[in-house]
Amino acid sequence: MGTRQAVSDLKSVTCHCGAAKPPMNSHCRRCYFALPQPMRRALYKKIRNGYEEAYQASCEYLDEMKSKEISSAK
Repeated sequence: MGTRQAVSDLKSVTCHCGAAKPPMNSHCRRCYFALPQPMRRALYKKIRNGYEEAYQASCEYLDEMKSKEISSAK
């Protein structure tokens, strides 16, 4: 994920999961607190200084957790 996409997502009012979120928050409250503490801390890195990688990792983690929930529900 590039800087432009990460900044666009950050400014958005829609979380990666589709729920509403405040602009300039990486994720909605539910997704944010579903992340492990070190991953949450990494989201406070500055743009172009690790934020993009931290945000991408958090989205991948949330996608993985969602796919595990769907698999276990079957």
